[in-house]
Amino acid sequence: MNIGTESLPPACVKLLHEKARRKLTFSQIASQLSHDEVWTAALFYGRATPTLKDIRLLADLLNLSAETLEEDFRMAGPPLRAVSVSGATDPVVYPFHEAIGLYGPALRSVIVEKFGDGAVCAPSIKVRVEKVPRGKTNDVRLTLDAAYSSYQSW
Repeated sequence: MNIGTESLPPACVKLLHEKARRKLTFSQIASQLSHDEVWTAALFYGRATPTLKDIRLLADLLNLSAETLEEDFRMAGPPLRAVSVSGATDPVVYPFHEAIGLYGPALRSVIVEKFGDGAVCAPSIKVRVEKVPRGKTNDVRLTLDAAYSSYQSW
């Protein structure tokens, strides 16, 4: 994974380094944490906050000092979730820009782990929108199906 780590908190750099060194996937790590793989990847990219239990499980799994990892996360402060979304003002469209800005690196990492180096083909994306009743309100469920083209060597 070639996503720059220079702007990440030290805890995240350590986590990504040990994940790569041990050849673990976000899915494998997520199953140990009892979290979703995209949330776990977001944590590794500094976009989510771990609990003390998460930190201890990660430290054990990756053979890191729980105390140092906890200190690193505490010193980093809350995750920086600022997303630059210039020009997007529509209240229906804006959240999608924000979600990709927030979870983009995590989604990219999980997709590349599952499919290899390649690209999601935007022209082939099929989108389904569903209304999901949640008590007095409704949620929106989006499903995106797209072709994935692997980069080829020649």
